Amino acid sequence: MRWREFITLFGGAAATWPFAVRAQKSLPRIGWLVFGDAKLGPIDRSLKDALAQAGLFDGRNIEIAFRYANGRSDRLGELSAELIAQKPNLLLGVGSPVVMPLFEASKGGVPIVGGISESPMRAGIAVSLARPGKNFTGVTFLTDEMAAKRIELLKEVALNAKRVAVIFNPQHFDDEVTFARRGAESLGIELTTHPINDVTDLDAASR
Repeated sequence: MRWREFITLFGGAAATWPFAVRAQKSLPRIGWLVFGDAKLGPIDRSLKDALAQAGLFDGRNIEIAFRYANGRSDRLGELSAELIAQKPNLLLGVGSPVVMPLFEASKGGVPIVGGISESPMRAGIAVSLARPGKNFTGVTFLTDEMAAKRIELLKEVALNAKRVAVIFNPQHFDDEVTFARRGAESLGIELTTHPINDVTDLDAASR
């Protein structure tokens, strides 16, 4: 599923919340964890626009409790706990670094909608793509198969390439390196891998 489809579905699903909780005195509440600041990035802004298009506005017929990490990943766990304390009906986050702290803080008790770029099964937040089975749902942009295609394109551009170095994040739960290695082997290319955990590792790998 692509982001546009996700945004459309999110807005449509959210439109039913007031009816689902109309017997309650309080408005349905979204706990929204943002990695950046209050300006919101393009994707977060798109999601907020989707709510507006569905006729849902903060303070009118829904409540949105925002928490902003201002780019500090070390604050995501603390802010997730703060959102849980707000007793939201739903948690929202974009990106694995945001979704994972929400998942851990919710302890399975609050539905989470989000988008990640890795395998939710390997990350432990879903049982399968078809039936997540846990309290997370949303989209994932798995590009594992594309890794081999990238090697093929590289070979077309650099016909004499014999060795290729792949820099990757070992904390990102996907299989792109595996697919890249298979693609390289089929083309007679030697693949070397270099895990990057911080800027120091990146500097060393580039030498």
